[in-house]
Amino acid sequence: MKRLTKLAGILLILALFLSLCVSAFAETNAITKKDMTAYLNDAKDTRTIPVYFVGDSDVPYLSLADWSDLYTYMMKSLVHSGQDISFDLAFSKEGSTGTLTRKDGDPYTMVVDCDADTITFVDYDAFIRPEADRVLIDVLSSDDPHSDEDLSLFRRTSESYERYGDKVVLNVGSYGIDLVSDEENVYLPAQTLSDSLLAIKYLNLYYNGEALFFVEYRGLESDTALADLFYSIEKKDLSEAMGAFSFAELCFTLDNFYGLKEVHGISSFANLADQSGAREALSGTDPSIADAALYTIITLHLSDRHSGVLVCSPFSRDGLMTELREKIGNGPVYREVISQRMKYSSARDAAYPDGIPPYEEIGNTAYITFDDFIFVPKEINYYETAPTADAENNVGLIAYAYSQITRENSPIENVVLDLSCNGGGEADAAVYVLSAFLGTGYASVKNTLSGALATGVYEIDLNLDGKFDENDRKLTDKKLFCLTSPLSFSCGNLVPSIFKNSNDVTLIGRTSGGGSCVVLPLTTAYGTSFQISGPQRLAFTKNGSFYDIDQGAAPDIPLMFPESFYDRKALTEIINNVR
Repeated sequence: MKRLTKLAGILLILALFLSLCVSAFAETNAITKKDMTAYLNDAKDTRTIPVYFVGDSDVPYLSLADWSDLYTYMMKSLVHSGQDISFDLAFSKEGSTGTLTRKDGDPYTMVVDCDADTITFVDYDAFIRPEADRVLIDVLSSDDPHSDEDLSLFRRTSESYERYGDKVVLNVGSYGIDLVSDEENVYLPAQTLSDSLLAIKYLNLYYNGEALFFVEYRGLESDTALADLFYSIEKKDLSEAMGAFSFAELCFTLDNFYGLKEVHGISSFANLADQSGAREALSGTDPSIADAALYTIITLHLSDRHSGVLVCSPFSRDGLMTELREKIGNGPVYREVISQRMKYSSARDAAYPDGIPPYEEIGNTAYITFDDFIFVPKEINYYETAPTADAENNVGLIAYAYSQITRENSPIENVVLDLSCNGGGEADAAVYVLSAFLGTGYASVKNTLSGALATGVYEIDLNLDGKFDENDRKLTDKKLFCLTSPLSFSCGNLVPSIFKNSNDVTLIGRTSGGGSCVVLPLTTAYGTSFQISGPQRLAFTKNGSFYDIDQGAAPDIPLMFPESFYDRKALTEIINNVR
């Protein structure tokens, strides 16, 4: 009997101990709610949303049910504003798993498992596209054309194709990021939702501890009202919880969404932080030290021209960005770009002191020059008002040049596209230029996260008569050339790379500057704005294979000195002697 009494006492003590442990665990992981203001890309477009906190952490979470409505609104009203899209989501919950399901077509899902701390997409690209019958992934963004629909400037041909990607499992738990649930909902860090679903749509979350700001790419640099609100908070150190989470989220995002990770030999960004001695700074509580470490990692270790820190955290000390640029600079890649830009700009200014003309004819050769790929703004309609040589976008300039080159009794036999100082820009403009020169243009893209890939093939209405026919393809009757230099980057590299593969356009100059990934804008959990080379990698295709263009396109006819690029009389003689 004494033994039984003693055993009962031990069991009672154990039960009390377990009860206290469960109580302490429940208190530590208690979910509390606070209503906060969310700014939706405008200081006047606000709504109050419930924000959740787990235990005593100050890391903001959002419920998946609330996110369903908020994400739908942002897709329709911000990301694809002006388009009548049918994007719609439904939330459901079973146990500790929450699911968002597309209701506007095939039921693609986003499954949040709070036990496993994973976010799973049966098809990531299909889940985030604006409508079920849209192209899976597409280089074009302005019109997002349906595969079988004629649009004003572009027509996507039947030769276009796409390959769906693999299931994507984002294992946030392996980074120490906790997904939590209660009887009613599941909850994810707001930053994780932004990095996983918004950034690829050029929209980011900026958090300053008092409000959430959902802002388009570089919006804080152009919207003074939003910036004033965002930076109005008192400067202070981060909490230990925020410092640790921010580092974990940064590693998760870069591991999954940096498109050049493999090329740069990065096994993981946690390893890179360790190898560069930056882990303590990136996970610490001093936001200025963390921003400086991030600046160093991106500038010196990633060192690709698409990656860089844009705006420091509102918690960091004033003038930090200026200090970093003066101390560290913009990295070796930018130092080389600046050096090359000075050489080519000086040579061009010497040849054209009043500025190089966008369209110029030298004897039998037409020269078309622009330094940025800019698509036609929505407010301009070239079907109503014909473009002129002063057009500040590529559509207007190329259409005007086409009208001159193909005019009656035109002397033009050769056409040169001068991209020697072109640093890139909008892919839609690049596709338009490719289509103008090749008759049928194409561009290929691969998502390094999902493995999905696609090639879009396009015709354009180049003569603006409302038809897609042979009258839009008369440039292909000319001898075509493209002038490139190390400054020809991003889209300024994509176009000559595809020209090179086509064998229909001769490259002149020096090897173009590379740049294969589409920019992905990001933020840290404490409000620092930066950008990286994202998961969508541009390519050209040959024999059904996708070829990376990051190394640049080598010229068929080399020019050794920048001065040779802009001596157009001599260049025209070289061109006329090409056999």
